[in-house]
Amino acid sequence: MLATREPLGRFIVLAHNEKGIITKSSIEQEIDDLVDIIKVRVQSKKLKAVAESLYERIFEIRFDVIEWSANQNISVSDYLHKINHEIANKLQLAHYSDLAKEAATVLDVHEKIFSPIAEKLTLDNFGQLLDELNNNKPTYETIKLLSIHPAPQIQYLKKWLDTSLDIEFGLILSDLILTGQIEFSKKRINELILFLKDTINRYGAYSIFTGFWQPCSDDVSNLTNKMQILAATIEMDNNIYYKTSKEELFNFVNN
Repeated sequence: MLATREPLGRFIVLAHNEKGIITKSSIEQEIDDLVDIIKVRVQSKKLKAVAESLYERIFEIRFDVIEWSANQNISVSDYLHKINHEIANKLQLAHYSDLAKEAATVLDVHEKIFSPIAEKLTLDNFGQLLDELNNNKPTYETIKLLSIHPAPQIQYLKKWLDTSLDIEFGLILSDLILTGQIEFSKKRINELILFLKDTINRYGAYSIFTGFWQPCSDDVSNLTNKMQILAATIEMDNNIYYKTSKEELFNFVNN
């Protein structure tokens, strides 16, 4: 459970906007602190640098929200219609519309990529999920060790995870802008759109390289083609190393 079927960034913004959705005050405070940090840092720093500085914090919130939702026996997706309604009010402005469309693309493509991964990694019910989290809850410090593993696919599992955290950050920032909590110039919004495009491209490429995902043969979209090209480039750059099989990789993740 290093990642989730649906990114939690949009839910994080909703939980920040509407107090009481998350009934555990410590998680609510974590989310408020994260949003406050983002609001400050994006004013003076590049988006990628801000995202990287928040990997550990976002990773911890992700697991806290997963654990909370499992305890409550609810799905965070049940709440998202509320923030979707808020965002819809902004779409008459062209630059907001472009950002909203890109965020929607990221969500759609993430779902396409992660669904087959979820079939192998997602647990069957909330009780099983709670047991897994209680017995084997990872930390970001532990995940960092993947980067020194001799197998490139294991090393790229760390990159894959970090890119999933980039997605969370990008969606959080997008929704903060689209709900009027951060004022961004058109230039900065375009920077965010490019960040989202690059992030989902890398996420797809890393998913292919690690063996987590293989695009359907009839998927001839430009984005999928870019992902495959990047994945092939990564594979060529690492062809002198031992290549981990898909089965070995899934066993590594689950043990």
